[in-house]
Amino acid sequence: MRLEERAAAETVGTILVHNIADAEGRRVLKKGTRLAEEHLARLAELGRSTVVVAVLDADDVREDEAAVALAEALRTDHLRLTRVTGGRVNLVAEADGLLQVDAARLLELNLVPGITLATVPPFTVVGPSQRTVQVATLKIIPYAVPRRDLERALALARPRPGVLEVRPLTGRRRAAMLLTGEPSAHEKVRAEFVPPTRTRLERLGAELVAVEAVPQEVPSIRGAAARLAAEVDLLVIAGQTSIMDEDDITLRALREAGAEVVAHGAPVEPGNLLALAYFTHTPVLCAPGCARGLGYNVVDMVLPRLLLGDRLERRDLAALGLGGLLTKVELG
Repeated sequence: MRLEERAAAETVGTILVHNIADAEGRRVLKKGTRLAEEHLARLAELGRSTVVVAVLDADDVREDEAAVALAEALRTDHLRLTRVTGGRVNLVAEADGLLQVDAARLLELNLVPGITLATVPPFTVVGPSQRTVQVATLKIIPYAVPRRDLERALALARPRPGVLEVRPLTGRRRAAMLLTGEPSAHEKVRAEFVPPTRTRLERLGAELVAVEAVPQEVPSIRGAAARLAAEVDLLVIAGQTSIMDEDDITLRALREAGAEVVAHGAPVEPGNLLALAYFTHTPVLCAPGCARGLGYNVVDMVLPRLLLGDRLERRDLAALGLGGLLTKVELG
């Protein structure tokens, strides 16, 4: 594709590069219009003797055609495409699920001249029942791209698993919650943590089937945690005080009960004091204080992956630091 300034009478079949306005500044002809005979008369009325147009080469693929072809190659299960307009197609989740993005292939795709694909952050929960239904937007920047560049992009988009995959939140996962603290504070801790935790789980298709409260003592936590973890797919522990140290009472109790503590602390704000452990295959999410509210925090970043059966390690939590500042921090 090349841009040329041509006599208006010689532009039939070319593409208008800029909007054309009348004397009052109102748009008369829209950029991207494929000029035909009927447009020439309008240009003459406006006194336009020349215009800048795009002239396609024989191997060029027009923006809409290229966008549709690439979007179809990108589409995987549980995704649908919107109607193409101006070289843009959006990809939308048809089922509730967790978005996974092949970041390396996404980068290579966006290095292809004239092609852009923007996604929501990886591991975002998307779908009709979630806050986000749109997964990505594909835009062809120029009015046409060379076929060789489109083929290069298609070669990146076609392999499976895809650049974009929605892992559906299927199956009714069962969760239990263990509350710790002084007995006099149990009802307060229950009122603060249980409702938002139940809401989070239900949004993800899971069920909170048991809630227990025990004193902040190693024997009590050890016994209750082991018993509950054996009965559910996920155990959430929340306390009167967040876990402040690797040797804190809750983590000592989990180790004594046979759990592996994989991480304490996460580079996410709010949510620095999260801890994660495992009883064989049952994850134990030790929730920080921010789990008392439904504002987006570290629990929302981790919980969907645990419910889908991902085993997260210290490195996975460390990786959350990129984009982990979820609230504005004031200086001074």
